[in-house]
Amino acid sequence: MLSHSFSAFSRAVPGPLHAHAVAASLAFALPCAAWAQAASTPSAAAALDEVTVTEKLAPSVYSEASDSYVPKAVEVGKAAQSLREIAQSVTVITRQRMDDQALRTLDDVMNQTTGVTREESWLDTTYLSRGLQISNVRYDGGAAGSTRSGTRSLDMAQFDSVSLLRGADGMFGAGEAGGVINFTYKRPLAQRQTQVLLSGGTMNNYRAELDTTGALNAEGSLRGRFVAVNHDRREMAKPSRLKRQMLYGALEMDVAPETTLMLGASYQKDRNTGFNASLPRYADGSDIGLPRDTNMGAPWNWIERENKTVFAKLEHQLTSNWQLKTQLRHTRFNEGVNGAEIENAPDPVTLDGTDWWIHQSKSNARETSLDVNVQGGFDAFGQRHDVIVGWDMHRTSDFNRNLWPRIGPADVFDRTPPADPGYPLGAWTGGSQTRTQKSGVYGSLRLRPIEDFAVILGGRYTLKDNNTQHDMQGLLTSKSRESHVFVPYVGVVYDLSKTTSVYASTAEIYQSQAGKFSAPLPGVPLDPVRGRTYELGIKGEWGRDLMASAALFRTEKKGQGVVDPAYPQTDWRGGCCYFRDGYQLSQGIDLEVTGRITPNLQVAVGYTYNDNEDKRKDSAQFSTVTPRHLFKAWADYRMSGALRGWSLGAGVVAQGSTFRASGINAYNPVSGRYDGAWTPYQFTSAGYAIWSARLGYVINKDWSVALNVGNLFDKTYYSTVGYAGYGNFYGEKRTMAVTLKGRF
Repeated sequence: MLSHSFSAFSRAVPGPLHAHAVAASLAFALPCAAWAQAASTPSAAAALDEVTVTEKLAPSVYSEASDSYVPKAVEVGKAAQSLREIAQSVTVITRQRMDDQALRTLDDVMNQTTGVTREESWLDTTYLSRGLQISNVRYDGGAAGSTRSGTRSLDMAQFDSVSLLRGADGMFGAGEAGGVINFTYKRPLAQRQTQVLLSGGTMNNYRAELDTTGALNAEGSLRGRFVAVNHDRREMAKPSRLKRQMLYGALEMDVAPETTLMLGASYQKDRNTGFNASLPRYADGSDIGLPRDTNMGAPWNWIERENKTVFAKLEHQLTSNWQLKTQLRHTRFNEGVNGAEIENAPDPVTLDGTDWWIHQSKSNARETSLDVNVQGGFDAFGQRHDVIVGWDMHRTSDFNRNLWPRIGPADVFDRTPPADPGYPLGAWTGGSQTRTQKSGVYGSLRLRPIEDFAVILGGRYTLKDNNTQHDMQGLLTSKSRESHVFVPYVGVVYDLSKTTSVYASTAEIYQSQAGKFSAPLPGVPLDPVRGRTYELGIKGEWGRDLMASAALFRTEKKGQGVVDPAYPQTDWRGGCCYFRDGYQLSQGIDLEVTGRITPNLQVAVGYTYNDNEDKRKDSAQFSTVTPRHLFKAWADYRMSGALRGWSLGAGVVAQGSTFRASGINAYNPVSGRYDGAWTPYQFTSAGYAIWSARLGYVINKDWSVALNVGNLFDKTYYSTVGYAGYGNFYGEKRTMAVTLKGRF
């Protein structure tokens, strides 16, 4: 309930309705007053010269030339729109903010994004918004794809900005209610420039970036961009080490006065050795209190991931009012894992119960998407109306092989690992191959019956949603087909003034459950999860550099698969058997202020209150790792006068307490499995506030240097609370990095 509060700043949240009212008032009163102050203050000179951006390919969605935390527009809904035009909550992390906070990966970005909770695992990280998983991604507003292994490590040097639209976006193919992440690639520019970045810091954290762009012919009709990254760092859990290489290239050409084509490719390879920061707890759920640099793996552990992507974008101006946009994207992903790990929870008295396991796997994935749409507008009844009509398709093929043998007993206090068995150590014991095919048509109509009022009507009609799975012997284990499903969307936006608008929207949830089966064996695939998300909000925009918003949201998600106790999970098919009986309810409030408060001060402040319930389980929380209160803030101030050239930044990520309730089976020597006596547990992770800081100096118009400090007060805390046997991760200790940036 709302009476749960931040342990770090509980006194700032006096009560349910009062807290909401105070926060909402601050969200709008502060920007209004600050804007008035800014309007009367002489503008400070920009620290670095702005980059000229040509007027091709909707330049308003690109942020790198703006020196701002607020984008002019975003492309989360296919067409470039201002944030005020979108009837849902959207957070954008611009290029300037990524640079200021040294946000190098998607994981860094999501940790600073309003309302997002990170749930780490030993191989990846899941992101939650409003207690619901964020499982969809887009690139430049194209067809919706899915997050996959290693998404957290996606390098940000290739992107101009990252946006998160919260809530369902089923109209454009992202039907999970957690939201959809949109990446905007850096684009080739006509003006020649080369930027370099050199960074070094604690934990042997070294990074080099090269970013060069410019016209490739005298007319400027052919432009190119190339970005290269080399990153090498030690991890906190010794002796883990990460090495990364990333390359990104793009060509943009004016094929004709009304036609622009962009061709691009990216390559990223990560190799993480000696990994495994996942920690167990005691069997009763209590904290073992291991040091922060504890590693439950072996020094010879490694994960290797390789991601190759090619894409093409074509934009053709059909008439002065209508435009054709086409995007084609193909990705190939390869992953190999070779590791030993300690799993299961020790008895708090005997310290018995943990084991060494070997995990080896290899995965290959192929993903192809195509999106074609026509967008434009027409005049009727004295008003302008906007239309988007399109078709998209998405195909994936995932191939996986794995083995996971138990090696023998382990001691969490004397972690002597087994020898490297070689890769692979023998025949693969498990695996699958999954293929999906999805396609649909979508449309959006923004009607303006009167001035200052817009009604958005739209939806998506699913033509095909097929899923086929085979086991490692090639035998068919599941097949599902969905089609002729309509997912509607309705929204309204009313401009109260030139700076403020109110909105309301409802979007339908549509989420396939092709991998889950109903009883009796062998079962049939469950029908998709359905439901709705509702949102009511207000947005303010002052100039192009300051935004504020407040939103009330409610999501009802029905038909989620829950385990059928009469049919325990089997070795040959982990997806059987389930009831389609889940009923999840998530509701709360999002508050956000982003942008330039004064000419010298930029801020990004977000607060989320979330109350989520499983209506089938006595209204207990279904996402207990989602805090009820989550506050994220960052501010950067550029000095003037005698201190001109210096800048100072500070930020905090603070959240209320979370908990985990579950149980653990004791090891049964008779069966050789963990199917012995069941011990229930529940443990709580206290709330925390983690501070960061930045000190920067502009040497001249081309060179600057900055010091970024993470976890400023070196607080020891768990960034993720997992289970008794695994999945507990310490937050990173204090880190420092010095970055030198130059431009030619």
